[in-house]
Amino acid sequence: IIKFTKIIPKRKGSKMGTDSTLTNEIYNELYRAITHQELKPGQNLTLTMLKKQFNVSHTPIREALTRLSADGLVTYHPNKGMKVTDFSESEIREIFQFTAELEVLALRFCSSAFTLAPLMERLQSIVDREAEALEKGDFKAWGAISGTFHDVFYKFSDNRYLDETAERMSARMELMSHMYSHEGTEEQIYRRHVGICNAVLQRDFDLAAERIRAHLQFSMMSVLDSYKKNR
Repeated sequence: IIKFTKIIPKRKGSKMGTDSTLTNEIYNELYRAITHQELKPGQNLTLTMLKKQFNVSHTPIREALTRLSADGLVTYHPNKGMKVTDFSESEIREIFQFTAELEVLALRFCSSAFTLAPLMERLQSIVDREAEALEKGDFKAWGAISGTFHDVFYKFSDNRYLDETAERMSARMELMSHMYSHEGTEEQIYRRHVGICNAVLQRDFDLAAERIRAHLQFSMMSVLDSYKKNR
């Protein structure tokens, strides 16, 4: 039996409004459970099981699963139904390689835009707050702050197509982040963020791009190591 943090109760009201609300709640709960690895890769997600677990009709469950499928977190298997996506080694490599190049492209857009000054200010603020959290030993706060570092490049790229593409990759990358962001890696990740930030502050965008690629390569290696240990 799958255990979640909460069971969503049945509600009364208009069907459309109720289903829409329930879909969002089921989606958010399943999203969190998958990205935090409470639901394991390859685990079955049957309608019967989820209907019993959430105590709702099939409709909002199907809609939530459709959204999760678009995120790449669940996969439909003919004659078997929905399963939590089990990424292969090659898929993990492709995800990180693509994300690195996407982020470098976003950086290039920032380097030629009027948004460069606020980008620099935001990056400096993030690494300063990361340092504070690490000094206090508040790793939960550090994780929340650190998670915003890479989003900044897309935010200030001022290109909605880049932003949309990054959004479509965000669920996969959040899952990957929970695979490598474990105790003991915080200081290493922070140092790499500082290196990227310093290169941007120096307006050395080639160096910043090189450091972004290296940073995500290190993260990819950590995910692959975790992947192999759990096989």
